[in-house]
Amino acid sequence: MSGPLEGIRVLDFTRYQQGPCATVLLADMGAEVIKVEPRVNGEWGRQTERDETGFSAYFETYNRGKKSITLDIRTPEGRGVVERLVPRVDALVENFRPGYMDKVGLGYEAVRPLNPRLVYASASAFGSRGPMARRPGYDHIAQAVSGLMVEQSGGPDFDPAPALPGAADEISAMLFAFGIVSALFARERTGEGQHVEASLFGSMLAFQGRQIARFFRTGTQTYARWRRNALYTHYRTADGWVAIAAQDAKRWPALCRTLGRPELTDDPRFAGPWDRHHNAAELRAALDEAFAARTTAEWLSLLIAEDVPCAPVNDYRAILPGEDLAEQAEANGYLTTVDHPNIGPLRSTGLPLHLSGTPPAPVGYAPELGRHTEEVLLELGFGWDEIEGLKAREVI
Repeated sequence: MSGPLEGIRVLDFTRYQQGPCATVLLADMGAEVIKVEPRVNGEWGRQTERDETGFSAYFETYNRGKKSITLDIRTPEGRGVVERLVPRVDALVENFRPGYMDKVGLGYEAVRPLNPRLVYASASAFGSRGPMARRPGYDHIAQAVSGLMVEQSGGPDFDPAPALPGAADEISAMLFAFGIVSALFARERTGEGQHVEASLFGSMLAFQGRQIARFFRTGTQTYARWRRNALYTHYRTADGWVAIAAQDAKRWPALCRTLGRPELTDDPRFAGPWDRHHNAAELRAALDEAFAARTTAEWLSLLIAEDVPCAPVNDYRAILPGEDLAEQAEANGYLTTVDHPNIGPLRSTGLPLHLSGTPPAPVGYAPELGRHTEEVLLELGFGWDEIEGLKAREVI
């Protein structure tokens, strides 16, 4: 086998990041993903972050391992091609604004009779119901409206601070892919497909579930801006930064020994977890002073010897070949090299999952626009004259 989803076919109408990220997860796990793109310039992601050679890290990352066909689904002939494809696929995935697929005659109720086992999956900005359902939205909008930017910054008294660009898209994509696979699993039990929905807004609320539960309980959304726990943060060293995660009470004595401050262990201000919480500012000041005395490498050596969770605060140079972090990532397949037919060897992230019984094939590369159109149409029974006619009428 070449992955746990081998034999699953996905008809992919997604664009931008939320949807393509979800379907690339399915492709990575062995599903055959047929990406349907506009006829001329393809999906919008092909133009995003494109360099002078035509390479787009954005498109390559979220569309590797897929097939590409071009099709104008707004035309009756284009819709006819989709209707012939639907009985041959297991899932149809789209992230248009709610109502668009109904408008072009390819909504869930329209295609369900063609394949009752079909898992029809829709992703949107705000969900398909409610007063905001038809509004457009993207990653930055979801981070803003869900409260994440305020939570990231430390509370309403600080300027909003967005997370990594694409954070909402990718979190939503993971939940969306989870929903699709769950529906496929349910289909094996019931024999019936269903409609799966996910949204950026809903995903970001779920992502912040703990913080939102606390807000409902306390009515406040305020924390220290970037040091929310003195023992679960990062400190400046003599030549950089080191991160620690010593919030577990059993780590406290070991941390004090490592810092050369054993007296802190029994200091009444810091003796127990609640004491350390209530006197966090004083504790941070003490740790600031201690960590500034040695280099990052020295601290890592000492902390690791005491089994205190720690790490350097790296930039991406740490995953370059020859670096320790690259060796760790390579050993687990988290980084890989893809043999790209147009640009040669391409360094890429690999799969962060291991399956002992059904290991996925190595990750692939993103397809050229429309590379598989003729292949898919021939499989559907179209003749070459029909294919040339579709080209002439600008359907493909």
